[in-house]
Amino acid sequence: MPNATEAREALDRIDASRAQLARAADCPPERHLAFAALMGGWALSPLAGNYQPLTLAPLLLALILIVQWDRRRMGMFVNGYRRGRTRYVIAALLLLIMPLYVASIYFARETQLVWPSVAAAGAMTVIAYVGSTIWQRVFRRELGLAR
Repeated sequence: MPNATEAREALDRIDASRAQLARAADCPPERHLAFAALMGGWALSPLAGNYQPLTLAPLLLALILIVQWDRRRMGMFVNGYRRGRTRYVIAALLLLIMPLYVASIYFARETQLVWPSVAAAGAMTVIAYVGSTIWQRVFRRELGLAR
């Protein structure tokens, strides 16, 4: 059974690891922009009509590249749907983004109008960028390194 000193040292190592992860999770603006561009591209995809699945392939590739980028930078990929307060950020993000995506689908398919999808893409890009930065702040705060 560990004594009080050993237990304190183990807790200190855990705290140091959490602080190191929180520092690594301080994403550069380009990372938030990459996620935002991915969401904007998703909003534009209905404009391709029957070829929409072909437009989703580059978006999937971009997602894979973002995951690899995170793994190189942090040594791991942190899932956005993880437990904790970050899940509330994701829920809010989805509540804002999904109606825009549905509107993009409707206007592209039913009315053949382009501008609503472009407007939805712009809005989704901004929402995703802001949401990504908020998610990061909440995640870092959960790890004990607020900012």
